[in-house]
Amino acid sequence: MDNPIKALKDEIKNRALIYYEIYLQLSAELGSEAAIRLMGKAVYARGKDKGQQLGEKIGEPDLTRLARAFVEGKNGMDAFGHEVVEVSDTRAVLRLTRCPLVEAWDEAGLSPDEKKTMCDIACQVDFGKFEGAGYRLKFRCRIAEGAQTCDMELTK
Repeated sequence: MDNPIKALKDEIKNRALIYYEIYLQLSAELGSEAAIRLMGKAVYARGKDKGQQLGEKIGEPDLTRLARAFVEGKNGMDAFGHEVVEVSDTRAVLRLTRCPLVEAWDEAGLSPDEKKTMCDIACQVDFGKFEGAGYRLKFRCRIAEGAQTCDMELTK
């Protein structure tokens, strides 16, 4: 494979379109609210599995170790542009500078409301991951809502 980072981004974009197709089918059968709830629960559960792995890797909640883990170990395969904005004993602000999911939804012509809905579903993996590792997560801004970055504020 000539460009592994492009291949990774393409796979993430494919996942974004799968999310959208599942959402459309569930919405048609069960209604939008049920689709959002069910998909969110499923994506959160997957994130929680990842959070348990993260917790095993860094141990008890520690924002400095979390920030370090957020940017390390990508081996040049960082499709989301991970950055640490700030870290202290009480808070870490972690940033994503790009989002292949949003890129895919843009390319597919989703409206701003549809992109927000899809991001509400997709970011449940982040809530599951960080909550599963013992942290509280709040998004300060999201690319899907027109921001330049996704900024995640984490506390213990």
